[in-house]
Amino acid sequence: MEAEKFYRDLKQRGVSVRVGMEATGYARWFERLLAELGFELWIGDAAEIKTKRVRKQKTDRQDAQLLLKLLWEDRFPRIWVPSPANRDLRQLLWHRHRLVQMRMRIMNQLQAAAMNEGLRRKPGLWSERDGPS
Repeated sequence: MEAEKFYRDLKQRGVSVRVGMEATGYARWFERLLAELGFELWIGDAAEIKTKRVRKQKTDRQDAQLLLKLLWEDRFPRIWVPSPANRDLRQLLWHRHRLVQMRMRIMNQLQAAAMNEGLRRKPGLWSERDGPS
C-alpha cells in the first residue's frame, strides 16, 4: 500500500510524526501501523471538527487542510481512544454477551416447544436430576 510505504519511509528517515484524523470505525489497520512505527495518532471528535468548517462544501483536500490547521494551532478536538488491549477485552466481552443472548433465545424457544407439548416444568426443564417424565 502507498500509505504504508510512505510512513515506513518516514520512519526510516527518522522523521517524528503526529497524525490527526476524524473518528472513524474503519482505520484499525492504519492505527496499528502507526503504533508499530511509534508515531503519534490523535483521533478527533468528528462533530466538533465539523463545527469548525468554514464552508459547507466538503472535499478531502479541505478536510486535510482543516485537520492540519487545527493540529498546528493546538485546537484539535482530541477524543479518548481505548488501548489495543482494552479494545480486545471489549471485543471479547461483546462476543460473550452475544453468545449469552443466543443461549437465552434458544432456551426460550425450547421451553415454548416443551410447553406446546404439555411439559410444564419451568426451571426444572433445565436440571439434569429431574430428567424427562
